[in-house]
Amino acid sequence: MSAAPPSLFLFDIDGTLLTTGGSGYRSFLRSCSEVLGIDGPIDGIHMAGKLDRGIYQEIIDLYRPGTSRTESETTWELFRRRYIDLLKIESRDTSEWGLFPGVRRIVDYADRCGKLALLTGNVREGALIKIGAFGLERYFPTGGFGELDITRSELAGQAFERACEHFDTSFQPDQTYVLGDTVNDIRAARAIGAHAIAVATGTVSSEELAAAEPEVLVDDFASGAERVIEYISC
Repeated sequence: MSAAPPSLFLFDIDGTLLTTGGSGYRSFLRSCSEVLGIDGPIDGIHMAGKLDRGIYQEIIDLYRPGTSRTESETTWELFRRRYIDLLKIESRDTSEWGLFPGVRRIVDYADRCGKLALLTGNVREGALIKIGAFGLERYFPTGGFGELDITRSELAGQAFERACEHFDTSFQPDQTYVLGDTVNDIRAARAIGAHAIAVATGTVSSEELAAAEPEVLVDDFASGAERVIEYISC
């Protein structure tokens, strides 16, 4: 009788593992200005829990209506490259960046229990810049990233499939855990039949997260570490 596959843990980045003190947002706004000619705050678009490519498309649809799909795709590549260049510049000074308390303990424990992957709206290069600033890249060799204009729930399926392929393992949805700070993360877990572990260290309130009914909800990974560890116990 073969052993059961290990657990799979899909982690969000911004608001869940860490904060960049607004560096990502500033880089995004500067890219909007330099590449798209759109200056100032991006009103009417909520970024939390969304994919970079999808946010870009929302901006195009709102501020550049009538843009063809071909032109949008071409401009996206310019936008993405400029965003990464600007984020690299921002990452030279990480004084406002921070790993949330308790994160290392949760990541280390999950790593002992199973395999880890990312489920993030960041484009791959942006994700690696952010987690690399804290030496976390060794934990996350694969995942789902924000290069495509798809929903976070669709991205969860992509991250799950990539993890199965990368680790050459048939992970089971009921032994998969999505850890995030937004309602979209909880919905993504539901979409693939996984467990949702929500943490209120992002911009979404505990009340709003609770309304989406995750299996576990904690204020942060420091005070809530024991509860999370007990739930994913291996």
